[in-house]
Amino acid sequence: MKILVVSDSHMYNDILENITNKWKNKVDLLVHCGDSSLLPDDPLLKDYDIVVHGNHDEEVFPHYVVYKDIFVTHGNDYHVYTGYDELIQACKENHCTICFHGHTHVPTIQIHEGITFVNPGSAMINRGNYGYGTYAIVETEPFNVIYYDSLDHHICNQEVLEEGMVLLDDFKKIVKNNRVDKKQC
Repeated sequence: MKILVVSDSHMYNDILENITNKWKNKVDLLVHCGDSSLLPDDPLLKDYDIVVHGNHDEEVFPHYVVYKDIFVTHGNDYHVYTGYDELIQACKENHCTICFHGHTHVPTIQIHEGITFVNPGSAMINRGNYGYGTYAIVETEPFNVIYYDSLDHHICNQEVLEEGMVLLDDFKKIVKNNRVDKKQC
């Protein structure tokens, strides 16, 4: 199965429309991991099979969706800035081996306790030195993830993934050192 995974478009509707139009007839499933800042009946979301609630969305979207062995959520409900413990538990409870999430604006692929976590980054713009947004195309058999620049669609795996893990480690340290309330993460 080939899946488009987008997150955190934050009303950058021209970018979301461009990504959708490029891939809607080339993939089997379209997933938006939240923070579209759109309503469910918005024409920009009509091609998406799964759309979940982000912390900048109305409560009308589900907070998570289970599709086969894939758990889809935004990530804020599971405090992904502080780690994956809560998300690992949710995936296990739902018998999922793959998880798509957003929220951090940092594209990453991580494996924890046999579960593969894919964050497509933000279609709008990511945190990082490279200064552009990303999305992911995920193939499930064999499992493969390719990250693309959300503006010109060039493949950017190496440049975004190396910096992404460093950024997430820095976030965890900041949250731990400042004892930020988990509700904010």
